[in-house]
Amino acid sequence: MKNILPTQRIAKTIAESGICSRRQAENLISLGKVSVNGQKVDTPAFFVNISDQIMIDGKIIKKASKAQLFILHKPKGMIVSSNDPQGRKTIYDIMPNNIKQLLYIGRLDFNTEGLLLLTNNGKLKRFFELPINKIERTYKVKIYGNINNIDNTKLEKGIIIDNIKYGPIIIDILETKGKNSWITVKLTEGKNREIRKVMSYFHLHINDLIRIKFGPFILDNLKRGEILQVEEKKLSLFIKNKGIF
Repeated sequence: MKNILPTQRIAKTIAESGICSRRQAENLISLGKVSVNGQKVDTPAFFVNISDQIMIDGKIIKKASKAQLFILHKPKGMIVSSNDPQGRKTIYDIMPNNIKQLLYIGRLDFNTEGLLLLTNNGKLKRFFELPINKIERTYKVKIYGNINNIDNTKLEKGIIIDNIKYGPIIIDILETKGKNSWITVKLTEGKNREIRKVMSYFHLHINDLIRIKFGPFILDNLKRGEILQVEEKKLSLFIKNKGIF
């Protein structure tokens, strides 16, 4: 009896190789840059198996290697992107050449610093980013204004701002001096500029916004611009506990 190999969409396979995201892979396909076993592919709905030879611009892509995870302390004033039309500095400008192919997990905006996860594995990236998986993010935030404006009960139940529903947010006060306060903010969705919009809703101004934790992975004492690989044992345990692969 013939053994039939399992298949999956080609864009997903390319993303899992760590070369680019699935969306970028679909764009490469539409530009006619992708071929399988010597034949050009013209649709991202094309299915491949592990024995197929995939090429991008005439270069064979490597099969997905063992998943790796890195922690970057992103500084302020830097874009989380592979390029920026405005010519601003991106995270890839400060990353070593041997890991510039890594995929970033989620984003931090231009004026936010702190923990940014990067991986060589598209499936791991997707797991972190899907809201349904409820991976908790923790931020340390310096705010200016009346701290008593914050309605914790409303935040913990979920709040609607400008017709956008935000999931539960947990806030703890670390320190208050006059109108300046340091707080921690915990959330699981991480919608675009979520913390800034929530603080503005309560008439509070953010002076500093630093992500210090993403899931079980912490920023710790990593300096701005530094990058550290997560230990293989710790990553393997996380993957196993979450049933990612």
